Amino acid sequence: MDLDGTLLNSRREISKANHDALSEAAQRGAQIAVTTGRRYHSALPLLASLPCPATLIASNGALIATANNEIVRRKFLARDVARRALEAAPGFRPFAVAIYHIAGRGQLLLEQTASHEGPLAWYLANCAECVEQAPDLPSALPGDPTQILFGGPPARIEPLEAILSESDVSRDVHLTWTKYLTRNISLLDVLQRGCSKGEAVAWWAARQGIAAAEVMAIGDNYNDVEMLEFAGCPVLMGNSTPGLESSRWRRTLANDEDGVAAAVRQFVLKGF
Repeated sequence: MDLDGTLLNSRREISKANHDALSEAAQRGAQIAVTTGRRYHSALPLLASLPCPATLIASNGALIATANNEIVRRKFLARDVARRALEAAPGFRPFAVAIYHIAGRGQLLLEQTASHEGPLAWYLANCAECVEQAPDLPSALPGDPTQILFGGPPARIEPLEAILSESDVSRDVHLTWTKYLTRNISLLDVLQRGCSKGEAVAWWAARQGIAAAEVMAIGDNYNDVEMLEFAGCPVLMGNSTPGLESSRWRRTLANDEDGVAAAVRQFVLKGF
């Protein structure tokens, strides 16, 4: 299941109903995986309140960690490709961040011209100790980032997709959107080609010996599409981003109505 907008309610909490449903499912043998666009260090503390072991698929599939925090797969963006993506869209660098799988300063690398309309304001308010800024972001990349993230007001960020898709870097990357239109925020992740939540869930399921038909996936946003398309039981949240729909996808309640618990009880626990 996805994290923000899905497992977490609007107060960024895991409700008691969701907690209890996941606990019962795990006790009956279900395996739990949290799949999120969040970076590993941001998501990990939220998993501490889960009632059962859970695999963490972070950065939209770029990193997979077991319930024991063992990193079992990295699919990071090559530094040269990340640099080319940034150089292809110089006007968007104030809204860009290179995310690294390290603790502390440098986990979030931004340009000195970073705009407070972009990720910078959020990071300074919530994890300032992880932020580092450089005069020129492309030349400052120290290694392979998990991803390059562009974030800000939709009207400002959304033209970027066409620019990157028409550049020579497009053959080496996968672009995925996360849109919070009611909050006037759009996020575009630049990932290694072939990397997505769906590809990561498929890899994890195969490693566990689980067929796609036995997987339920729950999500609410565009970065969940590949995961929903892979799963035998795809479930869309009641609070999903406008524009997401498929005749094959089932529906559950909103995240503030314990939608994960409702889906688990209807589509998982009834099957045991």
